[in-house]
Amino acid sequence: MLVNYYREVLCPIVFTLSVSIFIKQNYCRLKEPIKILFKFRFAFLLTFVFLNSTSNILLAEESLLDFKIEEAGNLFLLNTDRIYFDNIEARLNSVNIKGVEINQKILTDSSQIFRWTAIEYAQNNEAEKASIYIDKYIKSTLHIGFINNDVFNGISNSEEFKVLESKYKTNLSPINLFYLFASLIGVFIFIVLNLKNNTNNISNTLISIFVLMHSVFILDLFFYLTNLKFSYPHTMLMSLTFSFLYGPIIYFYYKKIVLNYKFKWIDVLHFIPTLFIFIAALPYYLLSGQEKLAILLEVSSLSTKGIYDVAFIVKLTSLVIYALLIVRIYYKFSKNNDKLSIIKLKWQKGLAGLVSAYVVFYCIYGLMMVTKMLPRIDFLFHLQIVTMAIMVLYIGYKAFLTPKLFSSGYFDTENYKYKKSGLTNSFSEDLKEKLLYLLENEKIYRQNNISLEILSQRLDTTRHNTSQVINEHFGLNFFEIINKYRIEEARLILENDKQNNMNIIDVAYEVGFNNKVTFNKSFKKILSLTPTQYIDSLSV
Repeated sequence: MLVNYYREVLCPIVFTLSVSIFIKQNYCRLKEPIKILFKFRFAFLLTFVFLNSTSNILLAEESLLDFKIEEAGNLFLLNTDRIYFDNIEARLNSVNIKGVEINQKILTDSSQIFRWTAIEYAQNNEAEKASIYIDKYIKSTLHIGFINNDVFNGISNSEEFKVLESKYKTNLSPINLFYLFASLIGVFIFIVLNLKNNTNNISNTLISIFVLMHSVFILDLFFYLTNLKFSYPHTMLMSLTFSFLYGPIIYFYYKKIVLNYKFKWIDVLHFIPTLFIFIAALPYYLLSGQEKLAILLEVSSLSTKGIYDVAFIVKLTSLVIYALLIVRIYYKFSKNNDKLSIIKLKWQKGLAGLVSAYVVFYCIYGLMMVTKMLPRIDFLFHLQIVTMAIMVLYIGYKAFLTPKLFSSGYFDTENYKYKKSGLTNSFSEDLKEKLLYLLENEKIYRQNNISLEILSQRLDTTRHNTSQVINEHFGLNFFEIINKYRIEEARLILENDKQNNMNIIDVAYEVGFNNKVTFNKSFKKILSLTPTQYIDSLSV
């Protein structure tokens, strides 16, 4: 009992805390993507706990189906007439397991006939026939765990049994685990975007819902691909209700950030198809777990094929229409807009590209899985799922790397900050390259008297243009970018000073600071540690 408690409760908690402490102690050494992953550590915990609970469910289900062959006297506590077994016809209607004859007339439940017949064929290494009766037993009893029994180890390498395993056994392959992790990150992003205090309510709500929908769809496919749908039958049609929301949600978000669109009551019409699909799917949602499992095993009079076929056609039509509208907005209002900041242009271009790619791959997916017009090719099948996962991770990456994209009023007012600027995109890129050369090669930030005016003179441009380049390309102001480079070099100096020969104030002067107080404040702001704490962390 204590061992189970440790494995199921304490083990995942201790594991997560240990990883979190290790990352926290080495926080300053981590690059930006690792810092972002640290924020996602909860997803690792959920993944670990989920997989742990899943294995427990499968083991528990298998333990309920104990098929160990006992001695004849202990197998059935039934009074049988031994003369009956001497009858030739009776013997033809009986199964023989390790020398123990069990007449099928005793087994009034047909599922038990399938059960023992499957075991007999497995004992005789007749894989094809055993697989047929295993399938029959599973479908008649809804006991998926039957296939996990050790009695079938003798036929486990046969092609027939492998086909059966792929149909029923849990498949936690690396790509499936990636899908699970991506979906959990998506849920996390949804929560974070809605909890931020400085968020733009309308656009952030739309993009967070978009991420959540993709996360649910990825999770739905995870259950399908791993065969965990049989262990969690209530996940059936889990993402169907969202099918017609993808297009409208991302379209209105895109329209909001590009055109600052004001919503109207008539826009509600875009969501009517979602209401219809929910009403159509509601009877399925109200079914019990056993009834849903019967549908999944295709032994029910009900079927989801019809609703899936209709949903695919309508969803694909919807996606194509809204994707074309988004691409049209991008080419008409964003692509050639010289006044648009680089950060915003890349964001809008990235979304338009990912949405377009998803529509293409979803069409291929539907032609393979729904219409059967194309043969199933695993690479093509996974493309649309990978695209969704990339979209979720891309939005999450931007949310943490460039949080101002999701800040209140950023798309409403920021578009007009440099409205009168004469800085074109090509000139802006040239200035960016010159700026990077000055910072990385000449290390101009080391000059303790560096100012925006001096930097502008070196770039041979105006103070306004310099400020605009720093803001648009780096998302920082002049002092922030200078201090960022100074602290990065200071970090490297401290890391390479193995003998602690340099004082902190010497390092501060070396990288361009005029005093220790400013250096300490900037160091703590960027690395979340004081210089002294950072030095201590290096010795751990």
